[in-house]
Amino acid sequence: MKRRCIECGKEFIGRSDKKYCCDMCRNAHNNKLYRNEKSVVSHVNNRLAANRRILENLYSAGLKTVTRNLLEEEKFDFAYYTSSSKSFFGKTTFHCYEFTYSTDKHKTVKIEKE
Repeated sequence: MKRRCIECGKEFIGRSDKKYCCDMCRNAHNNKLYRNEKSVVSHVNNRLAANRRILENLYSAGLKTVTRNLLEEEKFDFAYYTSSSKSFFGKTTFHCYEFTYSTDKHKTVKIEKE
């Protein structure tokens, strides 16, 4: 049975459920479909890695308590963290891989390593 490749449009002979003329067209079509999804995941992973690197550099330099302004100057993005937890008293702690950080009312950020 003659079919048309959904990627390149070339005619080919194959099973009735076959959609592509070759593996190259199948891969090209699937790469196009998942490009946007991979782009979003890649962006999030890059932001998390950058945040972790900033926390690691400050922690390694002995800075366990810093101002929020310093983190912002370093391009730390507070919207990206791996998880968060809330204490019984309502204090929220954010986690970025093995680092945790929390802020207080004076815009001071305390950095700890798990």
